[in-house]
This record gives sequence, structure tokens and C-alpha cells, in this order.
Amino acid sequence: MLHGRHAECAAIDRLLADASELRSGALVIRGEVGVGKSALLAYAADRAAGSMRVLWGAGVESESELAFAALHQLVRPVLDHVERLPSPQATALQGAFGLATTQGTNRFLIGVGALSLLAEVAEERPLVCLVDDAQWLDQPSTDALSFAARRLEAEGIVLLVAARDDDLHAFTAPSFQALHLTGLDAGAAGDLLTEQWPAGLAPNVRERLIAATQGNPLALLELSGSLSADQLAGRAPLPDPLPVSAGVEQVFLERVRRLPDPTQTLLLALAAEETGDPAVIFRAGRALGTGAQALELAETAGLVRIAEGRIRFHHPLVRSAVYRAATFHQRQAIHRALAAALEGEEHADRRAWHRAAAAMDPDPEVADELER
Repeated sequence: MLHGRHAECAAIDRLLADASELRSGALVIRGEVGVGKSALLAYAADRAAGSMRVLWGAGVESESELAFAALHQLVRPVLDHVERLPSPQATALQGAFGLATTQGTNRFLIGVGALSLLAEVAEERPLVCLVDDAQWLDQPSTDALSFAARRLEAEGIVLLVAARDDDLHAFTAPSFQALHLTGLDAGAAGDLLTEQWPAGLAPNVRERLIAATQGNPLALLELSGSLSADQLAGRAPLPDPLPVSAGVEQVFLERVRRLPDPTQTLLLALAAEETGDPAVIFRAGRALGTGAQALELAETAGLVRIAEGRIRFHHPLVRSAVYRAATFHQRQAIHRALAAALEGEEHADRRAWHRAAAAMDPDPEVADELER
């Protein structure tokens, strides 16, 4: 069951209904990893089952440099229809897929052939083409599908593409309608957690999970599944930062690791000092050899924002991913720099906490400071 996606499901239902009346359409669903793009594709497949032909394809990272790999995956079940195409188009497609001695190099003919092939299949009954993980599609497949989408009219074809929201190189308007998927609202996120944990969660744990994930369904399920029964019930404290699932963490880290080392250092300082006080973050950054200019790159990359005088991660899970991916010695250096940057009695509690986090062995002085 999809929680909180009524408007999105209705948009897909309209496309499918139009296809049954021989009106074609294309829709790209964008959103961060784990937000539910694949679930909406699965919903479309379920709704189309029986009355429409469904073809599936997906980008595969290891095949992203192999020309036409994704297009071949999508149309392989209907390649027997190629014989019905005009000879130049059939030859071009067969050459692109290695089914003919002629090499498929004419992108125009391949694009036309892909459109004609889909139209031939749709002659039998309306057709739904579902393409997941489009950020990993090889460029020739992307070009061919975009070419076809621009020419869809009265064939009864629906093309649904799911892509990460930071991948904007293809599948753009006017060929595609756009649907931007965000996290679930508090009510829908709570329903999802209740479905997963029918025995119930402590209200404060539920609120913390929803806030930490911003309603990301995958993160909600992964995070709640990583907690103990006592933590779920509120009898034991939750870890801080909350653990991130490997898949979600890796996607955020890919974006972080594209940035220069000084920017990554500043991001780790921000992850360790959750107040987001710019003065403290920049003082610690200077001690570690990085400055305010490093923040601009992180802001441009969409990882952080400045609001109400505080530096915040764009998504709470970025903080978790950055902190957990750092080595112990990197975290130790950051905590030491932050402790030194927290000057004055008003910061005594945070300073003591950072000194404790940087300690390797029992330290009576740090223990006394924590007690005070």
C-alpha cells in the first residue's frame, strides 16, 4: 500500500486512462533516493496489468557506458516486432543491438526505429514503458527514448521514467510532464511506521524518526529497523546521529565526495556541531586549514543552506552520512577543533561534550568538566 501518494497515483491513473483512449504521454518522476519513485512505477505496472502491455527497463551503473544497453533491456521482450519495421529502421536497431553485421551508428534512424517499434507493439494493445534509475542510463538510450517521447501522439503509449532529482541532463519538458516527489507528510509517515511496527512506537521516537528522515519512506523503514525494541519503545536513548542505511548513505556520500577536501572538512565540522553556529564552524574550520569559501561550494551543490543565522544540512541524513563515513581520527580532530572554538561559559556544555568525543582514554579532567 502506498501511503500519502494520492495525487501522484491520480496523475499516473490519468495517463493510463488516456492510453486506453489511444492518447500517449510521458512523465518523469524525480526525487531523492528512497523517496518512492520505484514504488510509483510498480503502482503503474499493477494498474496496467491485464489491459495493457508492460515493458520494464532500468539504468545499471556498470552498463552506463555501453551504448543502447538500457534500450535493449526495455525492448528485448518485443524484438520479434522489428521485422515489421521499414528496412532502414530495422537494420539500424538490429545493428545497435548487435543483431546484424551492420553497425548501428545512425542515431536518427535508431530513434525513429525505437518509436516505430513501440508503436507496433501498441497496435496490439496499449503499452506502458517503465524506466527506473534513469540517472544511470547510457546516453544513446537516453537520447533514443527522449527522441521517441517528443513524437508520441495517438499510439496509446505511456512512458514513465524515474530519476534522481539531481540528475537533470535528460527527460525534460516539453516532452515529459514532471512530477517531483518529496518525503511523506507526518500523517502518512506515521501510517507507514504503524504498518511496519503494529505494536507501536513511542511518540517521541516516531517524531524523531520522521524529523530525521523528512518523511523519506526507505529511510524511515531502514532506520526504524536498525533500532532495538527498547529504543523503539522509548526505554533506551536513540543514537546521535541516527544510523543511515548503506544505500541511502552511499548516494549522499557520492555528492559529498565530489567536493574538494576543504569543503568536506567543513561539512564534517557542521555534522559534528549540530547547532550550526557559523562563528563556531568557521573558527574550527580555520584551525583545520579551511575557510568560509568552502561553504559556498557545499551550498552550490545543494548540500547545505543558511537559514535564520544557522548553517543547516539540506537533508538530515546528509549529516548522518558525513559523520558516519569519517574515520575515528578525522572525527577526533574535528571535535578537538570545535572544543577549542567554543569559547566562553555559555558554551561550556558543548565544549565539554566535544572534548569527551575527542578523548581516546579515560580523562579525569574531561570527566570533571562533564560533571560540572
